[in-house]
Amino acid sequence: MTDHGKTPPLFGNDGQPNNWMRVSIHAAEQISGLRKKLGVEIPQTLQNSPTQEGSFSFVPVTFLSVEKGQKKASRVVFILSRQTLVSIEPDPSPRPLAQALQRLQRDGRENDAFESFAVILQSINDAADELLDSLSHDLGKVLTQTNAVLNSLETKDRDFGVSDVVSTQMDLSEVEELLSDCLESQLQLAMAARHALARLPADQEKLKPVFHTLIEDIEAVEKQVNFIHDRVRLLQTTNNMALNVKQNQIVKVFSVVTAVFLPAMLISTYYSMNFAYMPILQWEHAEMVGIISTALFSMLPLIYVKHRGWLR
Repeated sequence: MTDHGKTPPLFGNDGQPNNWMRVSIHAAEQISGLRKKLGVEIPQTLQNSPTQEGSFSFVPVTFLSVEKGQKKASRVVFILSRQTLVSIEPDPSPRPLAQALQRLQRDGRENDAFESFAVILQSINDAADELLDSLSHDLGKVLTQTNAVLNSLETKDRDFGVSDVVSTQMDLSEVEELLSDCLESQLQLAMAARHALARLPADQEKLKPVFHTLIEDIEAVEKQVNFIHDRVRLLQTTNNMALNVKQNQIVKVFSVVTAVFLPAMLISTYYSMNFAYMPILQWEHAEMVGIISTALFSMLPLIYVKHRGWLR
């Protein structure tokens, strides 16, 4: 069994291509040998859509997967014909390809190129489904935090602040970009599957239901991507609303503080004026009257604000 991350040899012991040949993109000698053995010119760069050259189809696929807990994008170019399947892949090899190889080896029978290609695409599609499950779990945490902000819940002995909301918004933007890449990957998978179905040999009619089921699975994952993307957009909208609420709360606090101390500032400003004669300054209890009047006039705005419910 081939270890994950190691590319199998290009040719078998009999000098003929194996059912599925895996070549590293950095193995220039192997790619040159592949070009001579198959008699085709391998394009150095390919667009996102499959191309045809004689009996060979060149199918590029860029897909996302979870590698050791990290999201990783990989680009693989498949060369498909009636009897040949070649994958030019990055090094180390993506995990979905290793899983596809394990499935083929567990099968224990000789699969042809098109059947092996269907197994590989199914494995890549399963990896995308696994990635979406991981994203859904992460979005659940974001939803909990957003609800906590809206409900003014406390965590870690402090209220959620603007920085927490902004950090969540940045995380949502990264998830949205990841979903866009995932959707593009699913479109390429569906295109690859339809390309292979359209070029299925006449004696391989039994594989048509396999490819039809594969296309349905890919489209189902596409719908899930769109659903999660809508959920992300809803969370972004809710998060923006939470950010506005927090900013309004901050402005409200400063407004109330300003209103409370404004009467005291007016009284102190008045008595700091340079008048020649101010009778109240000659009173015996002028200081006490000033303190009480300042406190009284400071409480009036606070009472009014509380009565109007602006402190809630």
